[in-house]
Amino acid sequence: MREVNMFVSYCQKDAVYAENIDLYFKDKNIVIHRDIRDISPFKSIREYMQTIRDMDYAILIITDNYLKSFNCMYEVLEVMKERNYEHKIFPVIVETSIYSDSKIISYIKYWEVKYKEFKNEFTQIDIVNAGNLIENLKRTQNICSSMGEFLSKVADMNNSNITEVNVAIENKLIEQGLLNEKVTTNNTMKENRDVFASLNIPRVNTNSEPTDLEKNKFMTTSFENINKVLKELCNQVEIENSNIKIEIEPVDNRTIIYEFYRSGQQITALKLFLGNGLSGRDKTIGLSCDKYSFGSNNSFNGIISSKVQDGELVLYFTMGFSLSKMATSIEEVVSEIWKNYIQPYLSR
Repeated sequence: MREVNMFVSYCQKDAVYAENIDLYFKDKNIVIHRDIRDISPFKSIREYMQTIRDMDYAILIITDNYLKSFNCMYEVLEVMKERNYEHKIFPVIVETSIYSDSKIISYIKYWEVKYKEFKNEFTQIDIVNAGNLIENLKRTQNICSSMGEFLSKVADMNNSNITEVNVAIENKLIEQGLLNEKVTTNNTMKENRDVFASLNIPRVNTNSEPTDLEKNKFMTTSFENINKVLKELCNQVEIENSNIKIEIEPVDNRTIIYEFYRSGQQITALKLFLGNGLSGRDKTIGLSCDKYSFGSNNSFNGIISSKVQDGELVLYFTMGFSLSKMATSIEEVVSEIWKNYIQPYLSR
């Protein structure tokens, strides 16, 4: 199946929501179109905004800033030119007050005032010198006349909670046939077709122990996936708590440092690193909460290793007394890390 082109329309002041969506769909068969990547130097911003109509799908991150932004509402106008446009958009409702008629009216009034101010200033110059200002005046008027219809239609859609929006977007893409449904077992993608069975060929090393190479590849992939889920959690924490900021520093492809701040004051830090923490040949994932030891990978608060269980590689904690010893999935590992090394500090 071809790649899906998905446009994310948002106000720059609310970029954290776009980052959250961008990160979630990074490794899927989707090309995320955002202004920070697609508008090169000297390229027309207006032409870029018009490309929203050429996309397979559009995500609209609806905040108060968004509904008061001329550029964002211009993108909305472009979308509304499409027949049955509501089937092509997914509104991420942050400004939940739009579900009330009084709030919709307040946004219409906001743009009516903007239009009157613009028109008053416009009449003070010679029409010969107006240039593109005429078009901007018309667009402002169009925003006024379209705002009520747009917000009423969006408010009437079955919108998901902001904390579950990524999964809801993915399900909607699957529902519309834009994305294939994925079948996962223990974080390993399974092909629907059993090629060995169809060709009547014996399987290779079916009952053999995993090799060192397979173990190390498993740990490398697990390290990447653990950090991916952790970053999603961090993004959601920032979205839901305006006073918490999280700095994520990739030192290299084997070491990532997370620093947690509340109101500008650091409350904790965590380092995850891929190495050979037990002085063996098998790769392990180390955890350190001691900021003074972040310069080396010789200090551990916890170590995650691999072992074979029921013929398959799983993760487990070989060090970390506060953690459960077994964890068979990425989600369980991340849950243990978060509950034991991060959540206690965020909750204080």
